[in-house]
Amino acid sequence: MANQHSQTEGSKATTLIDETVRAFDQGQAVSLQEGISLITDWFSSVKNNHEAGKIMQPLTELRDELQTGSPNAGRMKQLLNQLADQTERLAAETEGDVPSRLNTLATALRNFAGQFSTAV
Repeated sequence: MANQHSQTEGSKATTLIDETVRAFDQGQAVSLQEGISLITDWFSSVKNNHEAGKIMQPLTELRDELQTGSPNAGRMKQLLNQLADQTERLAAETEGDVPSRLNTLATALRNFAGQFSTAV
């Protein structure tokens, strides 16, 4: 199953993008556990994708920050904006309907990051 590379992999990626956008578009912070779960899903999704693998470092740092139990607002804002930057770069390298979905995700990440500036 881990070596399964097919069209379903692409649909899993778009589903994950859409789920992540929905989580951020709810207008409120997701729980720490939900955030860690989303990141774990992203790790599974991008582990075999060289281009998408560029987001692994900021994702790892974000997961580590969430796992502290009381994440630093400034650090969260920085990491979310880094993820948004990487997501926009990735969007420029993809085809089909994925670029628009990734750009929507980048916007959602930036909007969510902006909530941390008011929480400080």
